[in-house]
Amino acid sequence: MDHQTVALAVRWVHVVAMATAFGGAALLTWLSWREPPDRVLPIAVRYEQLFWVAAGTLVLTGVGNLGAFGVALPAPASEWGRTFLAKVVLVALLVLVSLPRSLAIAMAAARASVRPNMLRSLYAGSLVLLAGLAALAERMAHG
Repeated sequence: MDHQTVALAVRWVHVVAMATAFGGAALLTWLSWREPPDRVLPIAVRYEQLFWVAAGTLVLTGVGNLGAFGVALPAPASEWGRTFLAKVVLVALLVLVSLPRSLAIAMAAARASVRPNMLRSLYAGSLVLLAGLAALAERMAHG
């Protein structure tokens, strides 16, 4: 495969991983307001598994995207560089928030009991962070 095809494939996988993480958080936020917690919990457990696959994929393909652009990247002191730094910080925050979220869901599943407000706040918070990441990604891609 040529360089452009590989770069396009990496970007496509990156977008699919983000759609999985963001779409799942949006779905769970919506469901947590409309369904009883015991019906949402099994979906939350599956999402947590998918989320960590998506998060790892996002990091790997994000690095791949940077490598694909190589020396053509703007300087760190540029607006793009500052946006990139903000995105890295937000990714770290998302991981720091997501680990306790995943553990809380696993513990709730083990007890087969969860409070509705817990699901709402966990997934709404994740959704806000993911939306921020998507906004920063769009800004980096399109200026």
